[in-house]
Amino acid sequence: MSFKPLYAHEIISQVKDCEVRTYFGRLNNGDKVVIYSSSPEKAFIGEFTIYELYVGSYIDVCKYVERRCSLFDELNWDFIKRKYSTSRRKLVVIKISNVVKYSKPISLNEIKQYIPEFRPPLSYAVVPKEFIRLIHTHALI
Repeated sequence: MSFKPLYAHEIISQVKDCEVRTYFGRLNNGDKVVIYSSSPEKAFIGEFTIYELYVGSYIDVCKYVERRCSLFDELNWDFIKRKYSTSRRKLVVIKISNVVKYSKPISLNEIKQYIPEFRPPLSYAVVPKEFIRLIHTHALI
């Protein structure tokens, strides 16, 4: 899953415990999420487990975040309001758990040495187990 570097590092440092996105399906409680910190960093920096998913309207999601997300600062609230307050689409709250910071970030260039056609997802992508093994081998976790 791609994150702006600021938000990726908030998750890794456990300053943020929820992520809000436009609902896109195909995620489940217990899924592992590899954190890709987008430009200018362009690196895989860690992973987390999805503890819980909540899908709803903007108003419902705001209520959920207020009740269930204890590590959600004003910057994140401002971003959600700016990006989603007028949206009619369903949103998803991803409750984050079991955060693992890689001892060494894995750059996009390193991945492309093994998978030349690899393109990081704009939002998220389901990746094969071989990709996860490659990440874990290089991350030294």
